[in-house]
Amino acid sequence: MAKPEWGEKHRCSACGKPFYDMKKTPIICPACGEENTPERLLKPRRSAGPTEAAKKAAAAAAKKKADDLIDDDDDDTDTDDDLIDPDTVDLPDDEDDDDDLSGVVIKPKSDDES
Repeated sequence: MAKPEWGEKHRCSACGKPFYDMKKTPIICPACGEENTPERLLKPRRSAGPTEAAKKAAAAAAKKKADDLIDDDDDDTDTDDDLIDPDTVDLPDDEDDDDDLSGVVIKPKSDDES
């Protein structure tokens, strides 16, 4: 078992020899003298989260989307609510009243008229 005063055990990235860091920084291999940076052996379970720049970009995108939605409501274009169906409303300039069949009565056929 390793002694706590030896620090953490590492493997040199240059020569591959195992060694203890002796709680010193920078971590230098005693065999070859190469400076080593500790690598994480285990992957973190969760990501570190979005960076500050990513948070600002997401906030700016959300604000732009909200502004676009507000600007779309101000357009002067016609919507379905503004349209008038000419078949249901009698317009004054409508000269084509042939569509009105309310006065037509259909008489049932008798058996003799077939």
